[in-house]
Amino acid sequence: MNLRINLVTFTSVLSTRESVFTDHKQLVELLNANYDVNYIFPEELSPTLQLGNDPTMVFVASGGVEEAVKANIDRLPSYVLLIADGLKNSLAASLEILSWMRQAGRNGRVLHGDINYIERGIADYVAANTAACKIKGMRVGVIGKPSGWLIASNVDYDAARQRWGVEMIDVALDEVLKRYEATPDEPALPIAEAFIANAAAVKEPPKAEVVKAARLYLAVKGVCEEHQLNALTLNCFDLIPTTRSTGCLALALLNQNGIPAGCEGDEQTLLTMLAAQVATGEPCFMANPSMILDNEQRRIILAHCTIAPSMTDRYIIRDHYESSSGVAIEGVIDPMEMTIVKCGGQKLDRYFISEAQLTACGDNPNMCRTQFHLQLKEPLDYFLQRSIGNHHVIVRGNHRALLETLLRTLGASPIS
Repeated sequence: MNLRINLVTFTSVLSTRESVFTDHKQLVELLNANYDVNYIFPEELSPTLQLGNDPTMVFVASGGVEEAVKANIDRLPSYVLLIADGLKNSLAASLEILSWMRQAGRNGRVLHGDINYIERGIADYVAANTAACKIKGMRVGVIGKPSGWLIASNVDYDAARQRWGVEMIDVALDEVLKRYEATPDEPALPIAEAFIANAAAVKEPPKAEVVKAARLYLAVKGVCEEHQLNALTLNCFDLIPTTRSTGCLALALLNQNGIPAGCEGDEQTLLTMLAAQVATGEPCFMANPSMILDNEQRRIILAHCTIAPSMTDRYIIRDHYESSSGVAIEGVIDPMEMTIVKCGGQKLDRYFISEAQLTACGDNPNMCRTQFHLQLKEPLDYFLQRSIGNHHVIVRGNHRALLETLLRTLGASPIS
């Protein structure tokens, strides 16, 4: 059974409803073949009309509809996708509407091009709407206060609730420590042994350290279950003095098991990870921009000490770079396409996104353990002049169109 979508259809007074389906036959047939389309005309947009969670788009079927769209703008989604096939002056009308929307502070775009491009754009919008609905109502944990050096990475909890529909939950770090101290080696041992057995190599940490890291994973997992968290960020550095272990393995396994988990209490990056994971179904890598290799060629290294093993082609068990203690992961991935993304600002109102090519994985001893050498499509002056914090999120594959549509749907705009 095809997914249901709402298509709010605007046409001029010189046309009839029936003519919409004949004049735009190719587009209508495409829509009807892929979706259960609920065609809604402006006069049906009453305040009592219930559109539910079904994706809702605007079909600009002719020119002369600008005033009608303007009059009904408050009954349309906050992010307005204007579909125009170019027939009957629909593109010209869509551009005028988009210009007015931007002046009025409304978010949206015009979807126009060849039929295959329009088909992909609609599919991305539907997938983004589905992801946004899944995110709504999720519980996002902040375990321990954000690390002191993260002076620009916190989130306005009210804005997160209003824009994304998520509930931000503060959890004391002591809850993790108490569970860790109460967790014996026995349940952690098979987790540690499987992690070691699947590794390409083990360098610094002995098996006992891996067992400690697995105990910490069970402790964080238990806190996550107790508070019914769908995602979490952990102030992992504050755990090191007490546990003499690191949270890298805990976060890696949580990410591998479908629970977005970020480092250092970074709230903005965690929510970016949540959006990317829900939309793509892929685990994400949270990393620091560590070194620009070539500004003109847009080549940069991003690195961090934890990554989901399932995201790698192989991994090496290391100690934690900054503290030379505990367990970290040196992940290796063969060259491939990737997407780098960050949604930020305290109100989650800005984003950066770029396609990227992974060219190599490094092993520089003066950087975090997993090191991605990337060539970005976007200029690197973003990082040096307009960067949204230091941490960014990397996901395997090219998901730019989908993630950009999702972040716009959630109320963010590209950083300029």
